[in-house]
Amino acid sequence: MERESFDVTDYEWDTEKSSDLGSVTGSSPLTSNLGKRLKAKRISLMKKRLASVSNRLTSVSGEREPAARLDRQDSTALTGLRFISKADGAAGWTAVENRFVEITATSGGLLPRSKFGECIGMDSIDFALELFDALARRRLMTQDTIDGDQLREFWEQISAQSFDSRLQTFFDMIDSDANGRLTEDQVRQIINLSSSTNNLPNIPKRTDEYAAMIMEELDPDNIGYIMIESLETLLSHAETQHIRRDSEGSKKLSHMLSLKLNTTRDPKPLKRWYSGLRHFVSDSLQTTSMYLAVPVAFPACEILIRPFRSSVSTVTIRKVAIYSGNVLTLHLSRPRNFKYQSGQYMFVTCPTISTFEWHPFSITSAPQDEDLSIHIKVVGDWTNALKEVFSEVCAPPPVRDNYRDAYNREEMNPYSFPKIMIDGPYDAPAQNYKKYNVVLLVGLGIGTAPMMSIIKDIINNVEAKEHSQISQMEKGTQRHQQGEKESMKTRKAYFYWVTKDQGSYSWFQNIMNEVTERDTNGVIEVNNYCTSICEEGDVRSVFIRMLQSLNHSKNGVDIVSGTRVMTHFAKPNWKNVYKQIAMDHYGSHVGKLCLTVIGMFA
Repeated sequence: MERESFDVTDYEWDTEKSSDLGSVTGSSPLTSNLGKRLKAKRISLMKKRLASVSNRLTSVSGEREPAARLDRQDSTALTGLRFISKADGAAGWTAVENRFVEITATSGGLLPRSKFGECIGMDSIDFALELFDALARRRLMTQDTIDGDQLREFWEQISAQSFDSRLQTFFDMIDSDANGRLTEDQVRQIINLSSSTNNLPNIPKRTDEYAAMIMEELDPDNIGYIMIESLETLLSHAETQHIRRDSEGSKKLSHMLSLKLNTTRDPKPLKRWYSGLRHFVSDSLQTTSMYLAVPVAFPACEILIRPFRSSVSTVTIRKVAIYSGNVLTLHLSRPRNFKYQSGQYMFVTCPTISTFEWHPFSITSAPQDEDLSIHIKVVGDWTNALKEVFSEVCAPPPVRDNYRDAYNREEMNPYSFPKIMIDGPYDAPAQNYKKYNVVLLVGLGIGTAPMMSIIKDIINNVEAKEHSQISQMEKGTQRHQQGEKESMKTRKAYFYWVTKDQGSYSWFQNIMNEVTERDTNGVIEVNNYCTSICEEGDVRSVFIRMLQSLNHSKNGVDIVSGTRVMTHFAKPNWKNVYKQIAMDHYGSHVGKLCLTVIGMFA
C-alpha cells in the first residue's frame, strides 16, 4: 500500500522533545494545550519541509508532477535495496548457516565481526563491516562477535521482503550515531564507502561537492540534517528515471520468436548423429591443413613485401595523449590519398622501436575528419615501448631556479616526435554497417574504438542529408536525381559500451559528448555499462544511483562517465535488449556488430 502521510511521533527526535516538554509542563490544562499546539506546529513544519524537497526535485528534473513516493506494489521498488544479491529466503539461510558452522568450528560457535561478510556471502568487506555495526547498534550490542541465533536475526532483517525494513536498515548504516538524523559528514562517509565498494576512484575526488549538493536539495531550510523520508524521496526520484519495459509485450514477442526460430529436425536420431559426425570430421581435416600452412608462410611474406607497398606513408604526429587505464591516443596527419570508411583499421610501425614490427589498430576518427586518430591499449612489449618513447618526448622540462619554464605541447617541434608510418586502410566487418536500417553496436573495453568512428560517421551523414534536403527545398527540387542511390541506409543505431573501469570513459569522453550534443533527432541511443558497480537495486550501489540521478537532473552530467549519458550498472541483460529492439523494429533488417579488441596484444 502506498503511504501518503507519516506519523511524526514515530521518530526519536519527536519522542525526546515530547518527553522534555512533559517534564516541564506537568498536567496543567494551559501547558497541555501549549504542548499540543507545539506538536501540531512541528508536524506542519515537517510536512512542508518534505513537500519542499519533493517540489525542488521536481523542478530540477523538469517534471510538472511532484516526485511520487515509492509504490509498495511496484515490483521495481520491492526489489530495490537488496543487501544480498539474488538472496532467496530459506535457501539463502541454509548456505549462510553452513558457512557459519565452518567458520566458527574453532571459535566456540561465535562469529567474529571480521568474518560477517564472508559468512553472509557479501564480498565487499568494508560494506559488510558497516552493515554489521548498523545491525548491532539497532540491538544495543557492543561486542564484536555474534552467535547463531543472533546471526539468524541479522539475516532475517537484511533479507526482509518489506521495503520499509530494508530502507530503515540502509538508513541505520549511514546514521552512525543512531540519532535518527543524517549530517553532511555522514553523507560524505557513505559516498566514500559506496565509491570504494564499486571501484569508482573519481567520485571521492568530489565528495564535498556531492555531499553539499545532497544537503542543499534535501535540507532546503538549512537545519543541518536530513531524515529518512527525505532519503526515500531521493530514492523515489532515482527510480522514476528507469526505463521500464513492456513486460507483456516482451512475453508475446518471446513466444513469437520461439515459434519462428524452431528448426525442422530429422525425426531419426541415429541418422542425425551420423550426419553431424561426418560434417565435423570432414571440416576438421580441411579447419587443420589450412591453418598449418598459412601461419608459416604469411609472416615472412609480410615482412618482405610491406615496405614496398604504395599504401605505406610516413605521417606527422599532431597530438599525443595518455589516459588512465594505460591507453595512448595518437592524432596523425592524414595522407592525401588515404580514403577510408568507419570500422576499418590500419597497420602502424615506429622504426625507433622496431623496423619490421607492424601492428593493427582500429581507426577512431571519422572519414570526414581532417586528421587520423587511433587509441592504443598498452599491454604488450611493443605498446609499452611506444608509450615510453612518447612519455620521454612529451615530458615537461626540468625545474630550474625554483620555477617551471612555460611549456606548451602544441608548440613543440613536430620533428622531435619519433617517426610513425602507417599502412592501410584495411577492410573489417564493422564497415558494412551502412547497409542495415538498424544497427546494434557493442564494444567491450578498448574494443569500442571502431564504434566511435561509426557513430560519428552516422551523425555526419545524418547532418549532410538534412543539409541536402534543405538545399533541394530551396531550389524547388525534392527528389533525388534519376539513378542516384543512397549510400547509407542506417536510420537508427543502438550503441552499447561495456567496461569494468570508470577511467575508461575518459578515452572517448569528448566524442561521446559531441555525439549526444549533435544528435538532435535521437538517431543514436547510447548505453554505457560499468561492470565494477553492483547491479541496480543492490544496496551497495543504491547511494551511487541516487547521487547519479540527482547530479544528472541538476547539472546534466553523469557522475560515473563524466558525460551527458547516464551509466547503467553491472552487465546488460542481452536477452531483453534483443527483444526490445526486435519489438521496436519488427520486420527491419538489423545488423549486429560486436568487437572486443583490435590490436590490443601488441
